Amino acid sequence: MSNKSAGTAFEREMAVTLHDNGFWVHRFQDNPNGQPCDLIAAKDGKTYLFDCKSCENNSFVLNRMEENQLSAMEAFRRTGNSIGIFAVRFRDTGQVWLFDYITLQRYREEGRKRILSDSCAGRGIRLKAWLNMHNAEWRE
Repeated sequence: MSNKSAGTAFEREMAVTLHDNGFWVHRFQDNPNGQPCDLIAAKDGKTYLFDCKSCENNSFVLNRMEENQLSAMEAFRRTGNSIGIFAVRFRDTGQVWLFDYITLQRYREEGRKRILSDSCAGRGIRLKAWLNMHNAEWRE
C-alpha cells in the first residue's frame, strides 16, 4: 500500500470511528489548492480539526506538519474553537495517538525531529481514552 493510500485509509477509519462515537464528521478530500486538515468533527457544541498521519514505522517525523496546516489550526483556535489535533497511527503498535498542534510545534521549535511510538505517553493521548472522555461528557 502506498503512503497516500495508507493515509487515505486512515482518514476514512478516523471518520468512521468519530462518527460511531456520536460526532458529526466531514472529510476534506482532494482540494486542488491543498487542504489544511483532513477532518472536521463536532459534538456537544465543540468542534475539532484533525490531520491524520499514518506512520509506517515507530516514528512520527515532525516535519510532516505542514505550515498551511499549522496556520489553519492556529486561525481555527483564535476564532474560539478547539486546538487542532494531529491523529497519528503507528503501524508497529497499531495505536492511534492524538497530539495538539501547539505541543508538536513547540517540540519542533526545540529542535526535536520525531516522536517515537514508545514515548507518546505524557505527550499525547490515546484515541480510545479521548473518545471515552467525550462519551462520558455526552452521557452526563
